[in-house]
Amino acid sequence: MVGSWFRTPVILRLLADSPTGEIDSRHHEQVEMAERQAIRDQLHPLGGVQGLNWVSNGEQRKAGYTAYLPNRFSGFSKSDRVPMLFTEELVSDLKESNPAVLASLGGAAGRAFLLPKLVDRVKYMGSSSARAEAESAAKLAGEEGAPRIFVSSASPGVATIFFPRGDVYPDHASYLADLMSEMRKEYQAILAVDGVDLQIDAPDLAMGYHLAADWGVDFFDALPQHVDAINQAITGLPRERIRVHYCYGNYLASHTSDVDFAKILPELMRLKVGVIVGETANPRHEGDVQVFKRYIMEHGWPKELKLAAGVIDVKTPFVESARTVMTRLEQYIDAGIPPENLYAGTDCGFATFAAVNNVTYQVALQKLKVESEAAALLSTNLGL
Repeated sequence: MVGSWFRTPVILRLLADSPTGEIDSRHHEQVEMAERQAIRDQLHPLGGVQGLNWVSNGEQRKAGYTAYLPNRFSGFSKSDRVPMLFTEELVSDLKESNPAVLASLGGAAGRAFLLPKLVDRVKYMGSSSARAEAESAAKLAGEEGAPRIFVSSASPGVATIFFPRGDVYPDHASYLADLMSEMRKEYQAILAVDGVDLQIDAPDLAMGYHLAADWGVDFFDALPQHVDAINQAITGLPRERIRVHYCYGNYLASHTSDVDFAKILPELMRLKVGVIVGETANPRHEGDVQVFKRYIMEHGWPKELKLAAGVIDVKTPFVESARTVMTRLEQYIDAGIPPENLYAGTDCGFATFAAVNNVTYQVALQKLKVESEAAALLSTNLGL
């Protein structure tokens, strides 16, 4: 699994009433009930015995993978909000390929994403919330029999896309540096809970190419800084329990302005984590396996690093066949990734933001069922 899952009607109502982007502890029972359902859906899609073996809590308590941040940081205004900044590349793509999505986002001004304004230097205050979320995940995983569970947290760099620095920071580097040191506290709080892994959501490592409107620096100059920020934020933490997810934006469009994967893979390979979780199933990026192949031919594949390759496209209602999923996985093995270092994954979460889904709940369950069955069958065929 890669992050978010469909939020229940109760959760959607609570999030709609929340001014913080996160449901507070007064509604612990409702949140835990929704997290339990999300875990069950992943472990037993469509009620089947066989399902995913590395699941998430579905991000039920959060309105989005970055929307919760102002609730856990000081430095954000409680009243003033500013629209998210969209680049000309993104607006052009949406105008051409999916104008309805552009309209739903409030047009080129991004008015649908009215986010708390940054008014002071960021300071993390959310360790207790992060730990409580991780403790809930560990408890539910044990009760539901989940082999592994992870909790998602934003990367330092992706926060710079959603929350413009305004006049608080003189430049991108200083803003990123503060976020790095402060986000480390959230990562520590999550990993302090036994039995819980950490996924760092880092779309900035790819999506930043066409969506970062506030950096004031070339993407390829910023990219090494963003990788360094993650590595510094997790220094001394157990890398085998840390995953990093990169993607190009979980929205339905042509994505013709996406960055060339060959230009970012060398930087991704510098991440000092246990697993890289990639968006590789959709038609725009299914061919990225060839980039992996060329890289591995020249550099090999690190023994300590695993790849969770996207074999399920979360943006289309087409339900992949088991043959399709197995073929996608076999291509990565043929590219040189040892089978024991390869996971089957989804491209992204299924509900990146509350009430915004690309496919229906029933279609998503079918996709998870196929993913788990195909991966298990291929593992058996390979003698794993």
